[in-house]
Amino acid sequence: MTAEELTASRRAVGPVVRLAIACRITPVAMAMISVGFAVIAAVWLTLGTSRADGVALVAMVAVFVICHTSRVLAGSLITRPAPDERALASVVEWGLAACGVLAEVVSYTGIALAVSLHPAIASPPGSALSSTFVARLGGAGTTGVWQLAIIAVMLAVLLPLVDVSLHSGSGEGTRLRLFGLPGDVRLPLAGAAVLLAGARAAFLLAGVLGVAALGAAAIDGAMSGRRRGEIRGYRGDGLLAVKIGGLVRGRLPPMPPLFVGLLVTGMLVALGLRNLSGLLLLTPVEAMLLAAFGSWHPHDGRSDWLVPPLLQAAEYVFLTEAGFAGHVWPPVILALVAAAGFRHLDLAYRVHGGLASGIDRRGLGWEGRMIVAGIAAAAGISLVVYPALAVYLWWLNARDWAVGWSGGHAAVDS
Repeated sequence: MTAEELTASRRAVGPVVRLAIACRITPVAMAMISVGFAVIAAVWLTLGTSRADGVALVAMVAVFVICHTSRVLAGSLITRPAPDERALASVVEWGLAACGVLAEVVSYTGIALAVSLHPAIASPPGSALSSTFVARLGGAGTTGVWQLAIIAVMLAVLLPLVDVSLHSGSGEGTRLRLFGLPGDVRLPLAGAAVLLAGARAAFLLAGVLGVAALGAAAIDGAMSGRRRGEIRGYRGDGLLAVKIGGLVRGRLPPMPPLFVGLLVTGMLVALGLRNLSGLLLLTPVEAMLLAAFGSWHPHDGRSDWLVPPLLQAAEYVFLTEAGFAGHVWPPVILALVAAAGFRHLDLAYRVHGGLASGIDRRGLGWEGRMIVAGIAAAAGISLVVYPALAVYLWWLNARDWAVGWSGGHAAVDS
């Protein structure tokens, strides 16, 4: 936020800010409260009634207000931190982003779970959109709604990564505009859409706003010529990607091999991974491994800030498609995608604060998770591997949060 926007936000949520200051609530603690309201919203959504959706909407509005209050409380610490406060600013900024993203993930899960429990509310028969394409958006039945929920989760975890990649090294904190902040106005608007037009309309609205935020960020990046910081560390490379990149020792720019990998993976996904079988399911993984050749490059090109978000978006899409190809329960796929997203964000904020090297050893890296998911799909054991991988990653995220971030010792080795 700029100074003017910070002042305007303070006026908008002034009473809540004054209450938080009087109670000596820290910005991160305030953000954690927003997650509690998101849980309340998710629980009420599962009841599947208009009255319950109304209560959930009130809780989502509370999430939005509290998230903004936490940013106002953080103030200049996360917008323009002093050089000696960089590590502390990274801790606070990650806490706010993590809670905002978690609030969105919990709320979107509640919306999708409500449809699983009450299929008729996916697109209410009485709504004006019941006879339009919205009623069929994402595919037939509850599976289609879960696919939309997973897309919404992808956008929720990509937006803060785009922000930190775009503005790394600028000395500024969160700057995403147009519904781009974690836990922003997308959430109450999605809650209102659930109440008025059903779950599919809610995910459509959240998706449109998320894509608009990504587009605005891309325009900002194209128009800005600023030099950015250590973008390379935001990739989330594992040990295998680092070893592959060592073969060319940084002489290969990151965008060309990534573009080739994205092209092949995109074509296969468009054709449908669910129509492939056996070792053919590993083809997208082999194509994306080309991107590992750029892992040693300093990523100092004008458009190299796009590499981490594109790389990770490809990972999320592959995990989703391979999961559905392996007939994994959709909530488990959502949990795995969200866990991988949190892992990437955690690592990015550590690197942003100068607290980690950027190599994801314990989390396997983007390439390790894709290899595990691809082998599981090819071997027909995704039903076992996906839940195990999701539990492991969430355990890792919780451990690093408790030991590293909230304990005030953010320099835990990643």
